[in-house]
Amino acid sequence: MDQQIDPLDVPTHLLRAAYLLGKTPFRATRADPRISYSLYIPDQYKIIHSSLQQQRRNQQTSTASLSTPLHSPSTSPNQPQRLRLLLNIHSTRRDATTCRDSLIPLADSLGIAVLAPLFPAGLDGPLDLDSYKHVRSKTLKADAVLLAILDEVARMWPGIATEKVVLMGFSGGAQFVQRMVYVIPERITGVVIAAPGRTTMLGSQERWPKGVGNFGEVFGKEVDVEAIRVIGRDGGIGFVVGHSDDERAQEENLELVRWLVKKRAGATDASGEDVEMLAPSKGRLLGLKELREDWRQHGIESTIQIVPGVGHDYHGLLPAMADWLKEYPALLLRGL
Repeated sequence: MDQQIDPLDVPTHLLRAAYLLGKTPFRATRADPRISYSLYIPDQYKIIHSSLQQQRRNQQTSTASLSTPLHSPSTSPNQPQRLRLLLNIHSTRRDATTCRDSLIPLADSLGIAVLAPLFPAGLDGPLDLDSYKHVRSKTLKADAVLLAILDEVARMWPGIATEKVVLMGFSGGAQFVQRMVYVIPERITGVVIAAPGRTTMLGSQERWPKGVGNFGEVFGKEVDVEAIRVIGRDGGIGFVVGHSDDERAQEENLELVRWLVKKRAGATDASGEDVEMLAPSKGRLLGLKELREDWRQHGIESTIQIVPGVGHDYHGLLPAMADWLKEYPALLLRGL
């Protein structure tokens, strides 16, 4: 869309033609064009868009409101209720389209928007698969990029609330989500963490991302545990894992890690972590239980659902993840 055109100028009946409704094309992030994102925006957005247009027309004709920014997130009782935003973070396979499309029925039923970022492989080197999972790497600040994406969404779709969001992720995406809880808890109302291969324990003083020993050095602040406790109240943190997801990393993955260690002669990844630590050290079921207990010891409440007969399978866990979101719809309204 022409940069000179305000998205709010687009007639409501042309939103879909402008790719501002339904499945949107993947857009490069201005803060880091290597990273892109797509949204699914349900038809409910048309009502909000029309209301915002009418509100702007009213403001333009009202002398008393001339000093009010047209796109200010006003708390006026006349402000139309905006769509809440759910972010679904892809796994190592970078299946961002699946992350978006699999939630369309949920988005339509709850009246929410879905955002699916795409952090490509190879950012830090030919075999880099994990940089986004660790949030910070030698060339990527995934937390800053995600916040920049939220700012872009707020500008392009002023009818979507981006101040507080719900995060969900499976496997590698769950690693990212779990760590983002430490980094930006004040922007999160709820999380669904499904079957991460590795976790970061609050009680561990090892270096990031294995622990939080140097968290202040990496992020310029300390973990706000109380803010995380707020997320956990009223069921705001949900863990999901398959009952059969209890095996250690597949042998071919372990063989790859051993080869990398030999090839790089004991080198470390961008975050300072030994390459051999990149493979899951235990089954995901056990690892998630240990993370939940670690958080419980820090006063952080959570729920866990262990899905019978399911291994490491996004589609096998998706119904449980969706049920969690349906059970706690108030999370999408909290803090706004």
